[in-house]
Formats: sequence, structure tokens, C-alpha cells
Amino acid sequence: MFQTIGRVYDNSRAREILGWEPRYNFEDAINRLSEGKDYRSKLAREIGLKGYHEDEFEDGPYPVKGF
Repeated sequence: MFQTIGRVYDNSRAREILGWEPRYNFEDAINRLSEGKDYRSKLAREIGLKGYHEDEFEDGPYPVKGF
């Protein structure tokens, strides 16, 4: 596993305040994997992997300052 966690996305406010429910969640991903399917949504598969920056940095895929 990773030594540190770089960022965490928390959708709890959208769920609490707006009543939003994610269409794809961890349980859905596990179920899809157990069925031998791709765990990603159709949109995620269509978009693919995108980098954050066009530039390459020697300390990672994004600039890191002060860490």
C-alpha cells in the first residue's frame, strides 16, 4: 500500500445537502470486478487516463513544493 495519501475526494456534503447519490461507488466497482467486467464507468473508459500537466516534473506527475 502507499506510505501516504496525496488527496481524498469527499462527496458527503453533496449527498447530505443536495441529496445526491453517486451512480458508481466502491460496491459497484467490486461487483463489476466479481462479474469479470471492467470496474470503471463507461465515461471513465471513454476518457481514459489524463495527466494533470503537459510538463514532466522530476519529483512526480505534478509539481511538489514544500513537502
